[in-house]
Amino acid sequence: MRSPLFTGPASLRDPREHLAFGLTLLFALPAAAGLGLFLHESVGLSQVALFIVIAMVYVTLARGRLLGSSVRIHAAQYPRVFSIVKRACAALEIPMPLVFVRDDQFVPVAALGFGEPYSLVISSNWIEQFSDDELAFVVGRELGHIAAGHTRFLSLLSVNGKENPIIALIFGAWLRRCDLTCDKVGLLVCGSLDAAARAIIVSAFHHFGRQIDATQFAEQASEIKGDAVLRWGEWLGSEPYATKRIEWMRRFIGTQAYAQAEEWFLREVAGEPPSLPAPGATRVIPADCPGWWRRFFALSVDVILVSALIGSLHPFIVREGKSVSAAVAPVSSAKTAAAKGNAASADAAETIELPNGAKITIPRNSARKRDTIDRLVAEAAAATVAFASLWIALYFVLLVSTAGQTFGMMIAGLRVVTVDYRHPGIFRTLLRYLFVAIGPLFVVVAFLSPFSRRIMLHDRLSGTRLITSERVMARVGVIPA
Repeated sequence: MRSPLFTGPASLRDPREHLAFGLTLLFALPAAAGLGLFLHESVGLSQVALFIVIAMVYVTLARGRLLGSSVRIHAAQYPRVFSIVKRACAALEIPMPLVFVRDDQFVPVAALGFGEPYSLVISSNWIEQFSDDELAFVVGRELGHIAAGHTRFLSLLSVNGKENPIIALIFGAWLRRCDLTCDKVGLLVCGSLDAAARAIIVSAFHHFGRQIDATQFAEQASEIKGDAVLRWGEWLGSEPYATKRIEWMRRFIGTQAYAQAEEWFLREVAGEPPSLPAPGATRVIPADCPGWWRRFFALSVDVILVSALIGSLHPFIVREGKSVSAAVAPVSSAKTAAAKGNAASADAAETIELPNGAKITIPRNSARKRDTIDRLVAEAAAATVAFASLWIALYFVLLVSTAGQTFGMMIAGLRVVTVDYRHPGIFRTLLRYLFVAIGPLFVVVAFLSPFSRRIMLHDRLSGTRLITSERVMARVGVIPA
């Protein structure tokens, strides 16, 4: 979903946010591996892939924990907070998130989720500390994360805590740029630089923040500018210095970009935020579904992730021309005789070790050895394909039945639903990905995909649909089609 606030030359997105995101992705694994070496822990692709899968399941199940152990806010339950969130969502043209209040000593407000509807979680320890305009700022900046597309990635990191120094060191450059972007949205929502500064100070110092002069506090930023070592200290945290955040908002409020954004934000809008398709009352149409190329991109990401997770791509024997290059290592060579005193090379045997650790004895005769190795190659390749297909299917079933999407789908902005926008459930998900586990069926689906007109064979047979978020939002009037 694209918001007008983050498109075009007047975009509120920090100019270096995308660059920081790209560099973070590029260097995240080497940085994690370096830290793992320093901490005497092994960190590789398999560990990262496992973390992603666990994080997606955990964040999805967290909504149940919120419903079971937090207070759900609505028009009849804490209307003060509900009205602030509702007005901001209507102005920003984003659907209303699920709003909860829970006991949290560290985070005043946080947005969670991998897709609509997101969850907005407010701490009971801060909610009464903020005035209405201060609360509008902290709520507005989290809604900014949702509108800017940050929340689905931030939710992955929230499992381990953004305050974790290792997470901050690896992903901090991007996290800090996201905060500077969404401070601008919070400023628009509250409409007051003074309220925004007070909200930042109270978030940092709680009760003591009321005794702090915001202007004098912001002046501390000038001391940091003159000392490079003090500036480097920001890299140890996932948020910019509070003084820097206030200073940047002070600069932004005097720019033409702020004037244009404020004009758009204060336009006349409907009193209700855009509504999401109602499960059971709305049906998926072909235009809601992605084309094969977008499906292929999501599938490619998932295959790479599962390959890293299970290590399914082993260096099996490869036939190159007339020679045989194999990942099998001779461990011993023993001559056997068909009869006593007969040591003919045709009857000699050689013991080799396969990649899985098994040892077998094959003829030493070059022609018979080549035939035997070719047979082993074919058997190993078939076993590898079957093993990889099984784990890919299990990966899809686990994430789609819980989160409604895989990691690749999340990156591509896709989600699996039933034909009437309900959660697919375990049975339909199993039926859907039966085609992945059974090779011939998968070949049929792949062959027919260019002629499917957006609804694939396994979509039809399982009663599920793969939809694109922005098309659905456009159809219900959230964004321009």
